[in-house]
Amino acid sequence: MKRVNWFYLLIGVLLVLMLYISGRYFKGSGEASIGIAQSTEYKINSEKSALVKSVNTVPGMQVKEGDLLVELTSQALEIEIAKLENRISVLKSERTEKTKLADAEIAYLKAQNDIAMEELEAEIQQTTSEMNMNETLTREFVSGQKPTSENPQTIKINSLKAQKQKHVQALDIKIKDVRQEMMTDQHLLENQIILQESELKLLNDEKSKLNKYASASGVVKNVYVKPGEQVDAFTQLLEINPLRPTTVVAYLVNKKTDGYPIGASVTISSYDQRRNSVAGKVIGYGSVNELPEILQKSTAVKAFGQEVFIEIAPDNFLANGEKVLIR
Repeated sequence: MKRVNWFYLLIGVLLVLMLYISGRYFKGSGEASIGIAQSTEYKINSEKSALVKSVNTVPGMQVKEGDLLVELTSQALEIEIAKLENRISVLKSERTEKTKLADAEIAYLKAQNDIAMEELEAEIQQTTSEMNMNETLTREFVSGQKPTSENPQTIKINSLKAQKQKHVQALDIKIKDVRQEMMTDQHLLENQIILQESELKLLNDEKSKLNKYASASGVVKNVYVKPGEQVDAFTQLLEINPLRPTTVVAYLVNKKTDGYPIGASVTISSYDQRRNSVAGKVIGYGSVNELPEILQKSTAVKAFGQEVFIEIAPDNFLANGEKVLIR
């Protein structure tokens, strides 16, 4: 009776062990599937012909997002920028000079008007003095006779005063004309300056875009250029491996794709450390291929499965090439 009990106990232990091995090592069992976390290196190219000014990284170096990797410069672009800056400087100088010329012309007109006004005022005073003297003499020699108000001196004085008024009006008109012409010239120059400065900003933006920065944290795989080298447009400068995987390739073994529709949300966890998990989204399907060596069971029979591509966020705790579980 004891032998029978030990026999059943041994059978139970073996069954539990088989279930554990099946659950621990069998690929694609239950509602979960297996896969590999991987990343695709990204290449950095030059958009246009340029000169390599400096290279700030070497193969194997870890870089962070935003780090300056390669500094490029373009002689043709530098010449265009220098031409525009010189043109803008000339236009601004011309704008200042035109303002000074207009002010000088107005001052000259005012000076000319002051001279004419002084001459008219002197003539008015002289005529007034002559008229007063004539009136005095007339009163002395012709008693009882009132001088006429419309004598030639009075008419002349009124005419001179009218001329003074006309000079003032003429000066106002000339000053307005000068200022209007100056404003028109200033407006044209200002438009040209704004246009040239906009073009200069575009060229400076283009110049700043020549420099290459890390778009994500990673490790430099290859550097293909060196300082002082002239490169053509679309030349590959360097290659970077992302620090963390951004894609998971799952393999469906004897499963239908209905469980993983495109756009479905899934949870990716490390096969050995289930606590390390990250959210993912199914983005597409591949063909049926032989499972990678790391996913094969330790048997002579090779397993196959359909590829399922899953996108994951780059800020995860997985390692490139790590075996993962997808649920």
